[in-house]
Amino acid sequence: MTREQVLDRILNPPGPPLDPAEEQEFERWLNEEPELRAMFEQQTELFAVMDGWETPEPSAGFDREVYARIERDAEQRRWWNRLWFASWKPAMAAGLGAAAALIGVLLLDQPPAEAPQVAVKTAADAEYYEEMERALDDLEMLVDFEAFPQTDAPGRS
Repeated sequence: MTREQVLDRILNPPGPPLDPAEEQEFERWLNEEPELRAMFEQQTELFAVMDGWETPEPSAGFDREVYARIERDAEQRRWWNRLWFASWKPAMAAGLGAAAALIGVLLLDQPPAEAPQVAVKTAADAEYYEEMERALDDLEMLVDFEAFPQTDAPGRS
């Protein structure tokens, strides 16, 4: 038996009965640790007091007295309190519904997010790229590809 099991047995005494070996182990724990012994005695005393406590029976007219008091308290409230407190729950529900509808309309009414803008070329950039293209075309025309001798590489037929 572990210390946790002993504590559980002390705090919840109406558990299943212990066999003789477990009862001896339980007693050994209580004898070796004075803290557990003190807790066991306090719990035993507490449960004995709780078992002896009896609740009083309600009177025969208990329900009638409770309802009469509720009626009396309701009649003593002022008329504006009766109006205010009688209608705040439906007003709260209607207000929350209206707020949810307003939020929904505001969220759905938003324009879609714009696509990222591609940088627009300026006239100077366009002119630069056209000039580069013409220069590459001119280089292609100047290069004589026939000037390089072709060698027969092994494996070519």
